Amino acid sequence: MLKLVPKTDPPPKEKVKQRVKQHARPDGLLQCNRCGGRTVLTATHGVVIHKGRKTGGTVVAKDVCADCYRQGVITPMMPELERIK
Repeated sequence: MLKLVPKTDPPPKEKVKQRVKQHARPDGLLQCNRCGGRTVLTATHGVVIHKGRKTGGTVVAKDVCADCYRQGVITPMMPELERIK
């Protein structure tokens, strides 16, 4: 026999995520579409410090959500540009 379970309220963390996603985004502000975070991360591999400055390295992930990246999900925050016809 199959029974329907009444829908429960989301946990407090999910409520905050939904509320942040619904806020109006100021023009030009990067915000994650998945979690609503506004922290941007650029991960670089193989950086060397030479004369007090970082040089070299390969960019592994650029402009991704730092909160999602910590959970192992790479979510780009830069908007997709439309192709010019």
